[in-house]
Amino acid sequence: MKKSIWIIAIISFFVLAGGASAFFLVSKTPKEQYFYSEVKTIQHIQELVETRYENETEWAKYGTTKVIDSTYDLSGEYQDDTNPEIEQVVNNSNIAMRIASDPNKKEVEAEINATILGVDVDPIKGYITTEEIILGLPFYDQLLQLKDKDYGNLMRAIDPSYVGSEKLGLENFLGKDNVLSEENIEYLREEYMMYLYESLPEESFTTSKEKIDVNGKSIKAEKVSMALSEAEVKKILTDVLKKAQKDTKFKKMVEDYLESSFEQFTATGMPNETFEFDEVMEDLISSVDEIDLPDGIKSTIWQDADLIVKRDINIEIADLGKLEIAGTQLLEDSAQNWNYTISMDDEPLHFTGDLTATKDGTYKDEISFLDDNKVGLVYNGEEKVSGDDRTFERKFALEDDYQPMEFLWSGNSSYKKDSMQAKHEFSIELDSSSSAIINISEESKIIKKVNVPSDSEKMVNIGTMDAEALQQLMMEDIYPELERWGMNITEQLEQELY
Repeated sequence: MKKSIWIIAIISFFVLAGGASAFFLVSKTPKEQYFYSEVKTIQHIQELVETRYENETEWAKYGTTKVIDSTYDLSGEYQDDTNPEIEQVVNNSNIAMRIASDPNKKEVEAEINATILGVDVDPIKGYITTEEIILGLPFYDQLLQLKDKDYGNLMRAIDPSYVGSEKLGLENFLGKDNVLSEENIEYLREEYMMYLYESLPEESFTTSKEKIDVNGKSIKAEKVSMALSEAEVKKILTDVLKKAQKDTKFKKMVEDYLESSFEQFTATGMPNETFEFDEVMEDLISSVDEIDLPDGIKSTIWQDADLIVKRDINIEIADLGKLEIAGTQLLEDSAQNWNYTISMDDEPLHFTGDLTATKDGTYKDEISFLDDNKVGLVYNGEEKVSGDDRTFERKFALEDDYQPMEFLWSGNSSYKKDSMQAKHEFSIELDSSSSAIINISEESKIIKKVNVPSDSEKMVNIGTMDAEALQQLMMEDIYPELERWGMNITEQLEQELY
């Protein structure tokens, strides 16, 4: 029951905020102003982030339409007075990875190889499409192929009692997104976001003018309050859930989403479980009656120029606890700062931030999430952006009286029209005698296509084999070659190590 209540609460919050985006009006009622300010504030934050990380955002968009080929080179620096052998291995090894992805054809090509103590380890190669997985091993001269439709047969060859999914779900793994199509999103917006929004009583919202202080700045703000009683909350949620229960299109969307999300779980051998939509909806509707909101829901925002500068939220659900969120924020173009206290059952956490930007492209950030004893996480960062190039120094500190820890992340990146390069250094001091550094070099470029092997190449289809053929392949062909390859690598490593 508790899980259902939190599901309803979380969904309701985002549905309300989304539904309000339709009200771009000059003259607004208190209810319209409340949600309009929420939406405008979210949009403003998104714009600030996109402006600051414009190069990264543009490159990420390429990845949704272009074929991208990326290589990553990983190396380490390790110091440990008590483990010199591990130190030697880490400091003289590196791992290289390559991934090429075509978002249109839904094809992925991957390769990983390594150099350990100067010994080259031949690459493992893999290919994934919506129809098959192909694996190339460094010790076997043929490719191993598994078609998506043959997954169930392979699992029964391994375990005759297997009763899981007949397909591996490669289409879903590679980003099938029919459930969240533009058509479905628009349907949910019109049928549910607006329905829930319009169900809120106008008289639950009030507005007034109030002068407040935000980070030393005096603001004449508009105060907008929402107060919903327990009975109002229950009625609104029940009406929306009953509407959804009768909606055959919504039911189909939910079933498609669950099939997409959980096909990989059933593919691992878990038994199929029938999703009873009506039963689940009845449980959710019944759980609404069990919600105990002694004081209902109270939320107040103070807005200036349609942006929220202060908020105060109070929600208490009996047996689950009382949530209070109170604080202020200023989201200007050159600086953003906030100071919030988030309290659950009178246990406060202080969430503060101070982000500044200068005209020459320098950003300085300080963000903390601490309790009353100053225990928690602190972030400090400095970045410099010049055209296509970015350099940065970022520090994450875990503040703790017993075992404080610092994690440093520094590096640089450069974005061009059809390529990008970046270098990252991650370092952590484990204790007084040991520390670790991970170096990552990244290069990405736009290419024409992913090279997936054709059926004409040397390939073994393991999905059509019975148990006897599969065992013969493993024991007579693959395992002996794996053993010889492994022994050869081990001998070379021993020579380098000793």
